[in-house]
Amino acid sequence: MSTKQSILGVWLIERGSGRNLVARCYSEAVKLDMDLIAPFLSATHTFIDKASNETLKTVDTETNRYVWEANDHLLFVMVVSKAARLGHMRFMLEYALNEFMNREVPTNSDIASVLKNWLGSPTKFKHFGNFVDELVTQYEVTDESLVAGKSMDCLEVYSHIFRGIMRVKGGKHKKKAIVERMKGLTEPLMERYPFLTQVPIDVAGIEVLDIDVNNVAYQQLRDSLEELLRLLGKAVREIATPKSYRDMLFDHVMPYVKHDIQRLQTYAILDDVIRYLF
Repeated sequence: MSTKQSILGVWLIERGSGRNLVARCYSEAVKLDMDLIAPFLSATHTFIDKASNETLKTVDTETNRYVWEANDHLLFVMVVSKAARLGHMRFMLEYALNEFMNREVPTNSDIASVLKNWLGSPTKFKHFGNFVDELVTQYEVTDESLVAGKSMDCLEVYSHIFRGIMRVKGGKHKKKAIVERMKGLTEPLMERYPFLTQVPIDVAGIEVLDIDVNNVAYQQLRDSLEELLRLLGKAVREIATPKSYRDMLFDHVMPYVKHDIQRLQTYAILDDVIRYLF
């Protein structure tokens, strides 16, 4: 499983008693006694429910977030990273809770009877625990792949834009001047975005495709690409003539933008192009 985990732990708890039906820990970042904390989670949910006449959905700690889903008899809790997509987490909890009701409650019985007859053995709901493990594993792998795909899309789009900008007319001397100016402008970024130190800047463009998307957080990547676009626009404006700059935009950058407009709109890169190049 990825080291950049979203889901750190899971509890399925009997409301009222606080007994654990299923407890799973997926990260050393959650150093908890899974059985000991279950009654506390149940009591917290009950207190908020009764004291404020509201249903508890999330609780934030300094580093993590607890997400709740409940019915009349069960409480399903996830502890997730604050970077986790909250909508996805809620959907998974709701889905898993429905699966428990379908898998573990016989058609000729009900959940109240199942819980009443359960003696507390941790193996009773072993198969459902395995189902939760598989669900979490699939989510982590799929989510990581989706983020990596988004990152690669953004790198490809910005790479095309950078190459288009560097096709500005002005001869070798001006091209080299733009490169040197850009290197100077980007130097302060290296501390904030150390992965940019390995990215070549030359007369052909900025080789952002060299960035390893598996080792850079998506938002940090996006912020760095936006900064590179802003600074490259600034460097070219300073050195190229106004006519050369305008011709570059309409002869090279905008034809690509029109060709790949769907990705530029999907990732809100079109906004960056308009903001920093026009």
